Amino acid sequence: MKLRIAGCLIGICLLGCEPKTPGAKMAVENSKGSAQAHDAPKSLPDAVKILAKHIETISKAFNDKKPEDAHGSLHDFEHVLEATPALAKDLSDEKKASIKKSVDELLECYHALDETLHGGPETTFSKIEERLAAAMADLKSSIE
Repeated sequence: MKLRIAGCLIGICLLGCEPKTPGAKMAVENSKGSAQAHDAPKSLPDAVKILAKHIETISKAFNDKKPEDAHGSLHDFEHVLEATPALAKDLSDEKKASIKKSVDELLECYHALDETLHGGPETTFSKIEERLAAAMADLKSSIE
């Protein structure tokens, strides 16, 4: 019995958990692959601000031909995106749908860039820059 409980606890530790609630600590991998804790966005405007900061970092790394430098920021970007819809819980269904659409588009852009770092089809930042800008503009207008 003790062995079974110990096995379960080890499994939980190995799998880890990642809170998606606003303001909770999230663990993400930085470019070196180690766990790095950071705060999740506490509000939609906070999420937009954090996403814009990551886009700036990602853009610079890809445009400087050093996409690996964006790895940590890309994963942080994904985690913030995943937390964003929960921040819209008090908004109208129409605004929630608009936010979801923007987040989905931003996630597609994220995946295109992340695949480049993991041996998938190569994508340059310039190929998705307009999509990112449009989705961010839509996201901002959804929360105003």
